Amino acid sequence: MRLAAIDIGSNAVRLLVAEVKIKPTSNEGEIYLKKLKLFRVPVRLGVEVFKEGIISEALMTKLIKTMKAFKLIMDVYEIETFKACATSAMREAKNREEVMTKVHWTTDIKINLIDGQQEAQLILSNRLADMLDPRFNHLYVDVGGGSTEVSLLKKNKLSIAKSFKIGTLRLFNEKVKPKAWEEFSKWLHKNIEPTNPLAIIGSGGNINRVFKRSGNRYGQPLMYEYLKQERDLLTALNIEDRVMLQDLTRDRAEVIVPALNIFLFTMEHANIRQVIVPKIGLADGIIRQLFQEKMKKQKQKV
Repeated sequence: MRLAAIDIGSNAVRLLVAEVKIKPTSNEGEIYLKKLKLFRVPVRLGVEVFKEGIISEALMTKLIKTMKAFKLIMDVYEIETFKACATSAMREAKNREEVMTKVHWTTDIKINLIDGQQEAQLILSNRLADMLDPRFNHLYVDVGGGSTEVSLLKKNKLSIAKSFKIGTLRLFNEKVKPKAWEEFSKWLHKNIEPTNPLAIIGSGGNINRVFKRSGNRYGQPLMYEYLKQERDLLTALNIEDRVMLQDLTRDRAEVIVPALNIFLFTMEHANIRQVIVPKIGLADGIIRQLFQEKMKKQKQKV
């Protein structure tokens, strides 16, 4: 079954095309998900929303063009069904209803707004058991352009979650208030530090990029010292040098240091020394949700 997911984030819009089926050797209906293609367009909704509170006509046009292109790609791949979800920037845009209506009218793509907890649950619906030791607690941290979603996992199950308006684009544009950091720190010390998590499960395009740069094998953690070293190296370079010398796109070059600062802050205040990067995201969770819904409908028909 070919399915697709569209993740409309604050920094980029992504389309994931995947082949999904139930593993024939599984007694528990375990899903096999093969990623066929991932497309990423740096639409950067958050740049305007976090400054002005709205999405301009120009940016709305860029979003619509991106969604039209994604629709054509899905037609070529003969997608059976798809779902589009939007996060922080779209949620906060004062003209979000106008934008979502126009996108739906011009592309026939309905945008679903999801909050931070829904986003975390979708991402955590991906199977992580093969990477995590169930004897220990883990802290899931998803760093996006507009917000950071933090969830405590006890025995691989969600225990407590919180969303903070501390994102990479907000930091880059100096739109994060000191009070937000104070609230984040207090929450981590109250809810996370006493539980002594073994590691952070890191999610988001920036931590995935850092993991790729590290040369680590899948499942091998990134250590605090390495992340700090990478942050210091990149901080010493201006945006142009990050693009030229570190092989980063400009939009990634602008937000990778803020992302590392968020991860390092979290590790310091939660007393955690390592980050596991499973290379999964919101789009993966949306695909799994779609497949489960399709299978449920098929069973009901029978």
